[in-house]
Amino acid sequence: MSRRRWIVLLMLGLCVAGLGAVWVQAPGYMDADYYQATAERLASGQGFTEPFLWNYLDDPNEIPHPSHMYWMPLTSLVAAAPMAIFGIGFRIAQIPFILLTAALPLLTASTALHLGMGERKAWLAGLLACTSGFYLPYFVTTDNFSIFAVVGSAALWMMAVAVQRPAAHRWILIGAFVGLAHMARADGLLLLVPAMLAVWYAGDRRFSAAVLVLVGYGVLMAPWWTRNILLLGTPLPQGASRSIWLVRYDELYSYPASILTPERWWSAGWQKLLQARGQALLSNLQSLLAVNGYVFLAPLMIVGIQRGWKRPLVRIAMTYLILLMIVMSLVFPHIGARGGFFHSSAALMPVLWVLAVEGLERIVSWAGERRGWVPEQSLVVFNTAAIALGAALALFVYWGRVIGPDPSQPVWSSSDALYSDVGEQLKALDPEPGIVAVNNPPGFYRATDLEAVVIPNGNPETLYQVVERYDVEWIILEANHPEALQDFYALGVDIDWLETVVTLADREDQAVHLMRVRASEGMP
Repeated sequence: MSRRRWIVLLMLGLCVAGLGAVWVQAPGYMDADYYQATAERLASGQGFTEPFLWNYLDDPNEIPHPSHMYWMPLTSLVAAAPMAIFGIGFRIAQIPFILLTAALPLLTASTALHLGMGERKAWLAGLLACTSGFYLPYFVTTDNFSIFAVVGSAALWMMAVAVQRPAAHRWILIGAFVGLAHMARADGLLLLVPAMLAVWYAGDRRFSAAVLVLVGYGVLMAPWWTRNILLLGTPLPQGASRSIWLVRYDELYSYPASILTPERWWSAGWQKLLQARGQALLSNLQSLLAVNGYVFLAPLMIVGIQRGWKRPLVRIAMTYLILLMIVMSLVFPHIGARGGFFHSSAALMPVLWVLAVEGLERIVSWAGERRGWVPEQSLVVFNTAAIALGAALALFVYWGRVIGPDPSQPVWSSSDALYSDVGEQLKALDPEPGIVAVNNPPGFYRATDLEAVVIPNGNPETLYQVVERYDVEWIILEANHPEALQDFYALGVDIDWLETVVTLADREDQAVHLMRVRASEGMP
């Protein structure tokens, strides 16, 4: 492809990512808040620590607490890098994510060229990648979407290259990419499976190739494993494995997390367990068609898969897709359906964009033969329409989820703005409010600089246990709260150990109760 087109794709990618970042003025949700907050501590020299608890899976004893006991650290490291140089701030942390998003059209065009599709198809695939679809706001915030999309798709691409041209440095590089993917997301480890499939396809020296992949992976992971061994005595935190035994998603916030056991999980009944997995599978399939496939591109992608099935990259990518679907539907159904599949399938987007272009050309050629269309003119019309529809979808999603009815007050930042207001009110009531129990502890800490723990999933007695153990002095009860606390929320009740001091309103005019913990000898 000509240098001019590469430059145009880069400029378009930068423009779209830059415009997408304009109204993404805060992390936006708890995952991104977590990475931003821990990145700020890294950049300010406070290391891998977190002055909040967003779950109780590893039975934490105190605050601050060692960070990244559930989520992996690469996103925080990427966000921390520019802040260590230019200063602390969300806009500074966004810079690498904008650049990674801008790189996706180039990576997509390179993928098309590797598949032998020629300059024109590579150009169109790159243009389609510029739209980003549903992913646009998530690519440019401090979450692992853009990192995993680049690293994961680069790993798949390198696997296909190594199948055709095996070499020691390529197998090591594949392992390194898988290591980076694992450092970005725990399920990045799944990429080892298609990596071993690539080793099998390559034929010669399979054992040595597999060893080189594992060496590259191990070198990238060794520093993190070492840190965990020194802290925990094990290379990987054990608390996160409890998420396998969730019966409902909200149980991720259970206290104590020791209740999440195989015995309790099985006692829920096989019908309920199967129903949850069936619902997760349906939800993830819908996400695949609507989010990854843009709805209207999904049939084109399917045709592209059928047409390119003999190519190693297509087989390797589809192996990863099937494996991801199985794991996120059957092993981690609640986490998978609530965002896990959405996050991890970002690695497939460059391949899927390429396959959509291939499928569209195949369908237009087939229809043209029967209707007498001029192939060149028809392709121009339909390719232009596909890119325009992709851009329109991205704009529609972005406007609804990020901007909202008032561009001067983006809905994306509503949680950040609410917590800032709550923090000001709280400090006016109590100059030293101590530890606060709240729905989103990382976001609350970022907005207020106050230590926080998550409101546990459970009844008032469970909440009281958390209050006692972690010396909680205030509770912020929002519309998003455990079902068993509905009476507390609806009535703003006062009991012997808790009083409602002030009630504010969020952007949707829903109550936000600021509740003070009273000194008490115990639950009544």
